[in-house]
Amino acid sequence: MVRAETSPRARRLRYTLWAFTVDGNATVGSLAGSTRRDPARGWQRIDVTAAARRWAGAGARAPLRLLLDCSGCLGRVRLRLGGGQAARPLLRLRLAPPAARRRRALNCDGTTRGRCCRETFYVSFRDLGWDDWIVAPEGYYANYCRGACGPFLNYHSQVVEAARLERAACCAPVRFSALSLIYFGADSNIIKRDLPEMVVEECDCP
Repeated sequence: MVRAETSPRARRLRYTLWAFTVDGNATVGSLAGSTRRDPARGWQRIDVTAAARRWAGAGARAPLRLLLDCSGCLGRVRLRLGGGQAARPLLRLRLAPPAARRRRALNCDGTTRGRCCRETFYVSFRDLGWDDWIVAPEGYYANYCRGACGPFLNYHSQVVEAARLERAACCAPVRFSALSLIYFGADSNIIKRDLPEMVVEECDCP
């Protein structure tokens, strides 16, 4: 965003913000030109999202440069670079962190062939006789782990495992999630509580 002071004659001028890069060979690469015509006085908002995405997608190796053009203004528009933080041009960026890639959890089905996997297991509060004090849910999938852990595939892992034979690898939960429970407490008060590590989400051979 840039803040410009305009005279009445300059209310219909067109602002263009050019985004470009300059590499080590002084080669100029144009990314985009975004135009804004705003008769209002004060902050002028110019969207450079598309240019910033192309710049980041190309590796962001060269600095992204911005050039504000007001052709034909003839001094009627004064770009205020000084005067404190309140009038200084600014570029607002929203950066999304890259999503962490996890190995897909292996569920027990016909293709697991005895490997460590997660088996679904439903717990019914009605069958347990707890439905007289648990309001919701009626039950939940607790799940459990089953299957065998395959042999280690590299020499380093074999040496480490040989040094701790007393702790043979076994199929066990490695990731849990909470269960939200609504139930009657003392004096028939309704209580909502999140119980941690109640649902097995992923199994592995730790």
